[in-house]
Amino acid sequence: MTDQRPDKPLQRRNFLKKTGAVGATVTLASFAGCAGDGGDGGDNTDTETVAGGGDSDTVQMEGFQVPSENVVPQSDLDDAQAIPELTLIVNPPDAQPDDHETSMFVSEEIAKLGLDTTVETMTWPSQSSTVWDGTDWDMTFWQMVGRPSRLDPDEFSVQMGHSSFQEGYNYYFWEDDEYDEKVMAQREELDQDTREQLVKECQQIFHDRGPSTFLMYPEKTIPWNSERWEGVVELNGMGAVNMLTFSNIEPKGDRTELNIAYDQELQALNPFDQSGEIDMIQHRMIWDRLAWPNESALPEPRLATEFNWKDDTTLEVPIKQGHTFHDGEPVTAEDVKYSYNIHRDYSTYFSGPVEPVNEITVVDEHTVEFSFDYHFAPFPMAAMGRIAIIPKHKWTDIIENRMDVENPMLYQEDEPLGSGPMEFVHWRSSEEVRLERFDDHFDPIAYEARNSRIIPSVQTMLTQLENGTLDMLANYRGDKDVLQDRVEANDSLSMAATTTVGFKQISYNNDRPPFHIDGFRRAMNHRFDKETIVNDIYSGWGSIAPNTLVSSALESWHHDELERYEFSLQAAANELIEAGFVWDESDGMLYMPADNTEIDGDDKP
Repeated sequence: MTDQRPDKPLQRRNFLKKTGAVGATVTLASFAGCAGDGGDGGDNTDTETVAGGGDSDTVQMEGFQVPSENVVPQSDLDDAQAIPELTLIVNPPDAQPDDHETSMFVSEEIAKLGLDTTVETMTWPSQSSTVWDGTDWDMTFWQMVGRPSRLDPDEFSVQMGHSSFQEGYNYYFWEDDEYDEKVMAQREELDQDTREQLVKECQQIFHDRGPSTFLMYPEKTIPWNSERWEGVVELNGMGAVNMLTFSNIEPKGDRTELNIAYDQELQALNPFDQSGEIDMIQHRMIWDRLAWPNESALPEPRLATEFNWKDDTTLEVPIKQGHTFHDGEPVTAEDVKYSYNIHRDYSTYFSGPVEPVNEITVVDEHTVEFSFDYHFAPFPMAAMGRIAIIPKHKWTDIIENRMDVENPMLYQEDEPLGSGPMEFVHWRSSEEVRLERFDDHFDPIAYEARNSRIIPSVQTMLTQLENGTLDMLANYRGDKDVLQDRVEANDSLSMAATTTVGFKQISYNNDRPPFHIDGFRRAMNHRFDKETIVNDIYSGWGSIAPNTLVSSALESWHHDELERYEFSLQAAANELIEAGFVWDESDGMLYMPADNTEIDGDDKP
């Protein structure tokens, strides 16, 4: 369904005033006293210079001025220059109220430039299908979550920016040759300082040409019962729900089982598929990895004992000796080689990080060697921290004799078998996943079992946390102010709020006019009052993002000197003027430049 603008103020925080239909000639309420991106108190156009104005006459539009030559009669406009109604896709307000409210706000601000805009709600499956699998969309509200592999900026920087990923994370069909060159160069860079500089140069390009507008880096809020449990680790960029917490947490009393809650069902328990972060929390305890991030979000050996770079393209990795899978069979270098080769032989979620590997050699029973086509700097985090070590003896039989699908990523074991600190016990759909301690693990946990319960109701979650039925809420998507109040009112509870490596953004379809024009996308960036969005709509639960996909949580990687786009109608109009856009003198609607209405080989972003 399509959401129309409300006839009365938005009730949740009451900061939008009653207006008419969205459009260029409608005067929309401003935010008295709200600070805009320019830091000048809001959307101020009175003192700004008009692009291309010079000594020529200017025309006063609704809140901004343009040179008279950019205002033309309808008779001089070609039909191809017309900009159709632009639709912004977002989840329904009952599913993501803050995201929906932000989309309504942004749609109104964009419309002030002389555009027809609307907000269309879709459930997440419909939105995902529309954006990932198709081209028939204009703008979409999108969120990427924090995961351990994303603690290295390579995953986001390459997959969301490189032109070769246009059937994947680069769903907005963006291309930039300079970006492609630099983002691949950082992968091969041996010197850490130089690599960080290359990543920052990539951020500058992304900022200047932006296929997306980044709104914020959200804070992940995790409450738990600190009267019963200690040892929670607040991992930089990830929050308190992470592998270090579940490895280190200890009961203070006689509680032997950790009860945690999620509001969504698991999709799969398959070592070759990253089907969702909720699923991965189970994976990381069932299956060992060669590496894990430490508290500083840097990769360190886990099943591996060290990372030995013999030269720029050869990595020797010895593994712990005497370790076994949950069925008692030993974990060997052959299992490691087999585990990685599955992702080389089949197209899986983790095939990308092993693509630079040209050969895997078993040196001895407990040592494996990776040879690369080039020095792949992110490998310890991108691959070793993600790829599950599986039992070769079991999966050889599955693939050769029992698998009824073409790809092992689609096969679901009845009883997943790994070598991690917890063993699989049961998975009851819509109810819970139960894991129990693997006593023979090299890093044994201090509790007997973990029950991950599926509780869709936010209120039920909170009530069960308060009464002691639950020990931790592993994901909470209700009102964070309410959560904070409830935690502060209960002496047995604590809460961590951590800026994540994920982000919220509004993305543009660069293969769809007028988004193929750089100046139009830059103009869009000037219509985001991020301070109001973050501080009022999201109640301050996040950090304002400059236009970069590298979160401020990654301090050494984040380009903190990027100049924020000023929240200003005039600044937005100036971008359009310089790009050759014009306005209809009769109704103030915006039109594309006559010589740039279609995408061809030269115009493609």
